[in-house]
Amino acid sequence: MGGSGGLRCALGAVVAVLLAAAPAAASTVTSTTGGSAAGGVVSWQPVWAASFAGPAGAGLSPRQWRDQTGTGIFGTGEIETMTSSRRNVALDGRGDLDITALERGGTWTSGRVQTTRLFAAPPGGELMVTARLRQPGPASGLGYWPAFWMIGPGTWPGTGELDIMEDVNGLSEHSGTAHCGNLIQQNVDGTLGPCHEPVGITSGLQPCPGCQAGYHTYAVVLDRRPANEQLRWYADGRQFFSVRESQVGAAAWAAAYDHGLSILFDLAIGGGYPDAVCGCTTPTAQTSAAGTLSVRSVTVSTEVPGLRFAGASRRASR
Repeated sequence: MGGSGGLRCALGAVVAVLLAAAPAAASTVTSTTGGSAAGGVVSWQPVWAASFAGPAGAGLSPRQWRDQTGTGIFGTGEIETMTSSRRNVALDGRGDLDITALERGGTWTSGRVQTTRLFAAPPGGELMVTARLRQPGPASGLGYWPAFWMIGPGTWPGTGELDIMEDVNGLSEHSGTAHCGNLIQQNVDGTLGPCHEPVGITSGLQPCPGCQAGYHTYAVVLDRRPANEQLRWYADGRQFFSVRESQVGAAAWAAAYDHGLSILFDLAIGGGYPDAVCGCTTPTAQTSAAGTLSVRSVTVSTEVPGLRFAGASRRASR
């Protein structure tokens, strides 16, 4: 989630400038989703999935998920306390995981969950991580920061982070971002390292009409096929962003993405990203409580190398 970027608040002005300048172009997923010029169908092998069936108020399986709790410890400037309370994180009884931000007397609580398992792209193959979710739709969303993302073990940002879906301030938008590299190398734009931290290499916020009213599918593909390693982001099957290994260098890329990463969902309140976008301090007295990030499903698949059939179309997200 821009979620481990400890310098994001200090460089809020840089964040705002770079987000405004981020590319907005999108391309329809057709024949190859970034594959070889010959095209073809990838044989995706499901390796893990989570659904959220169960009685209302039940918790997640501790074999699959862990709660991340605390206040002000995530390095993003967010102001809520992440808890394990079933009021903040629970099944809704209708097949969803609900993460709900609550406020009492000016104090906010919410939730953040992480898989106990790491997921890696096979060397020479591809990893696809997909979730179907509904963004929070509060009446006044200033400060809301829902996220679906992945992070590698070890020291941030060197061991990688992939923000698959982030929105801020209830804007009916979404963005994708890659984090990698170091916090030492100074760039001319004031950012750090090959991934331009703490902002990361980002799509910027993209329009997402209806994303607070209904369920939409968000995905990232980590493609480790030789000579064309890349990341691709999709919303409802439509590619909207990509990052190539050549943009950051082979060493930083390998350190960030040639290993397993865990999956996280969270709903933050306040922090560097929403503050930079609105040019204000969030949340405000008008920010509505009880907004909910609802997750219907999350799936992980890998490409089976060699099982590709030329001449047909393929999709990274269905």
